[in-house]
Amino acid sequence: MFNNYNLLDLMATDYGNYACKILRIVFSQDELNSSILPPGKPHFRRQPLDQDRFKICMDPMWYKFKLDLVNFGLFYQALLRRKLTDFLIEERRHEPTKEAR
Repeated sequence: MFNNYNLLDLMATDYGNYACKILRIVFSQDELNSSILPPGKPHFRRQPLDQDRFKICMDPMWYKFKLDLVNFGLFYQALLRRKLTDFLIEERRHEPTKEAR
């Protein structure tokens, strides 16, 4: 649950789409445009997303796709992290286009 919204009720085509929808609900558009995925390193220019709310985003993922916590770590590193990184890059790229319109 996040702000009285059950994140497990979201409909999505695949795990990447589902994770992106959750990120849009939990984080503001400004946070998505100006942040990177946690954990951030001190030498990065952008600050990482809030780890507590990011955990709220990832908890329904392993439950909905029936992964145990060990396999979720492998799933996150091999598949999901890349999709989320691409999502954040696309969010940054689309913002100037929206302002121009």
